[in-house]
Amino acid sequence: MLHLRLLPALTPALLLALAAGAVAQVPYDRAFERDLFKTRFEQEVKFRAAAVQVAWAAEALCHATTEIEPFVLLSVHALRKQLSATDLRLFREVTAMDEKWRVVWVDEGAPEELHLGDAVVAMNDRPLPGGGTRFEMSAWFTGGSIVSSDDQGFWDVVLQARGEASAGKGMTITLDSGRKLEVETQTGCAGAVTASAFDADPDVFWRLGNRRAKIPANAMIEARNRDEFRWLAAFGTYFQASQSAIAAVQRTEGMSTGFMVGKILALAVPGAGMLLSAAEAHAEKAIAVDGIVGSADLFANEVVAVLGGDPAAGLRLSERMAAQGMKVDAVLMDGFRRSNAAEHVRRIKALQAAQAERERAEARAEEEAQRAAQKEALRLPPLRP
Repeated sequence: MLHLRLLPALTPALLLALAAGAVAQVPYDRAFERDLFKTRFEQEVKFRAAAVQVAWAAEALCHATTEIEPFVLLSVHALRKQLSATDLRLFREVTAMDEKWRVVWVDEGAPEELHLGDAVVAMNDRPLPGGGTRFEMSAWFTGGSIVSSDDQGFWDVVLQARGEASAGKGMTITLDSGRKLEVETQTGCAGAVTASAFDADPDVFWRLGNRRAKIPANAMIEARNRDEFRWLAAFGTYFQASQSAIAAVQRTEGMSTGFMVGKILALAVPGAGMLLSAAEAHAEKAIAVDGIVGSADLFANEVVAVLGGDPAAGLRLSERMAAQGMKVDAVLMDGFRRSNAAEHVRRIKALQAAQAERERAEARAEEEAQRAAQKEALRLPPLRP
C-alpha cells in the first residue's frame, strides 16, 4: 500500500496515471443501453404485428389488396440508424438479431413448423437481401439525416411474393436449414406500414407512393398499448386506402365529402350491424376535417374500434406527445385535429353503446321466445299411440 507521507512527492502526472488505472478496473455498466435496446426492439415487434392485423381488418377499404403472410421478420438490416460497432454488438446480444431475417411474431394462421427465432432466407425462391443505403436529399432543408440505412430490397421481395399469392400462385418460404414451408395467407391492404425503433430521422413521416409508409419512430416509441400501436398502423394504412370506396357510399346516400360516423366501421366489417338507419344517417352530420392527415385520424379511430379496441387511443397518444413537446411529423395532432378526433370518438362510442343495447335487446327477445315455446309445448296434450 502506498504510504500517505509519500503523496506530496508524487507528480501530478503520476497521480493521474494511478487514477486512470483505478477507473480502468471498474467495467462500464451498460444496463441502461441493454434495457433501451430490449424495450425499443419489443416496441417495434408490437408495431409490426399491429400493422399486419390492421391490414387484414381494413381490407375492405383499400384501393388495392394483396395476400399477407401471418408472421413478421426482422433483422439488423431493419435498423434505419447506423449503430456503432459496440452498440451493434450489444443490440445483437440483447435481441438475438443478426443479418438473417428472423421470425419475431407469428399469428395462429402461420405454419406449425414455423417458430420464433427461425431464419427465413427466401420467399417464393427469391433470396431476402440485406440492407442498403437511402439518400434523402430533402433532408438538406429539414436538418435531418441525408444518409440512412434502408431495407427496401427486403420489401421488394416480400411485396412481390404477396402479389404472386394474390394471383393464386401461393406463398412459399425457405428456412436457413433449406426446408420449405407453404404459407396460408390472408387478404389485406396492399403495401406496407413500417417503423424503425432506431431511426436516423425519428420525427419524419414519409411514404413511397401506395407501396410503403413509414411512421415516425418517436410516435412508435411513445405508444404504450396494443390499441395505440394499431392506431399508428391504421394511420399509415389510410394513405394506401381508397377514398373512392368511401365516396361511393356518400354518393349513393347523397352525403357530403366528409366522413360519416359508422360508415368505415360498416365497410371494414361487413355485416357487423354498425350502419345507422336511413333516418339516423341523414340526421347524422359528417365531421369535416381539413387535410388528409385529419381524415387519417378518423380512419384510424374506426379501425381500432373495429378491432375491439378503444377509438380514443390515438387521441391519448397525441395528447401525451403534445404535452412533452415531441417532434412527430404528420401523426401529431394540432388543436383543431384533436377537437375533431375527440368528437369523432364520442360519436363512435355512442354508436357502439347503441349497437350493444340492440344486441342485448335481441338476445332478451330470443330468450323470451324460447321460454314461450317451451311453455306452449308443456300445455299441449300428449300424442295418442
